[in-house]
Amino acid sequence: MKSLHTILLVLACGLIFAQQKKTTTESSDFSSDTFSSLSFRSIGPAVTSGRISDFAVNPANKSEYYVASASGGVWKTTNKGISFTP
Repeated sequence: MKSLHTILLVLACGLIFAQQKKTTTESSDFSSDTFSSLSFRSIGPAVTSGRISDFAVNPANKSEYYVASASGGVWKTTNKGISFTP
């Protein structure tokens, strides 16, 4: 009788562990469709080797600022950094 209880306990523990293992692998919030519509794009100073030399904000318009890169380029944004123009 004692061995039957031991076998049932081992089986129950195995089933619980198997269920826990299964739920952790199935609970992914992301799939390949999550990022499928995204593509890489040039957003401004980051593509000029990523080093910023200077940064200036227009005091009259906080949405407009200029970014100088270490490679010599100057970029301007008028929409708080969403897009830049050289």
